[in-house]
Amino acid sequence: MQFSKILVPTDFSESARYALPFATDLAQKYKADLHILHIVEPIVAPVDFAWGTYSYPDIEKQLSGYVEESMSKIVHDQIPEGIVAETTTLHGKPWREIVSFAKENEIDLIVMATHGLSGLSHALYGSTAEKVIRKAHCPVLTVRHPDVNFEMP
Repeated sequence: MQFSKILVPTDFSESARYALPFATDLAQKYKADLHILHIVEPIVAPVDFAWGTYSYPDIEKQLSGYVEESMSKIVHDQIPEGIVAETTTLHGKPWREIVSFAKENEIDLIVMATHGLSGLSHALYGSTAEKVIRKAHCPVLTVRHPDVNFEMP
């Protein structure tokens, strides 16, 4: 087994921060490049679902600055010397963008946090991690934050 490109999607959550050291450790062991990916979901006003998505330039500009700053901070503070790390920000549905990015960039392994959505939102949408696991062309290592509890239905 050889990994030369490892993808780490992040939403900047505590769970995603917990998964990053797993990816960096594997990148060091396999001398792999690390690809850090953040996906910005389109902003949709609930009353306007019939019309689709709208652009909110001021909000999107602030968000873009936050994302750039957060990605730079991850690379600077959490990526050890010697690991080649690239950051990418995409727009769209997270699971779809993760799977597409992995395939287009010939990623060998995806390392991502998993924290289950519960109740109605999970029933309607499913979780990003579940969809990535089902659709990705490569292995997916999911990492559960120790503070995230799972309860049997």
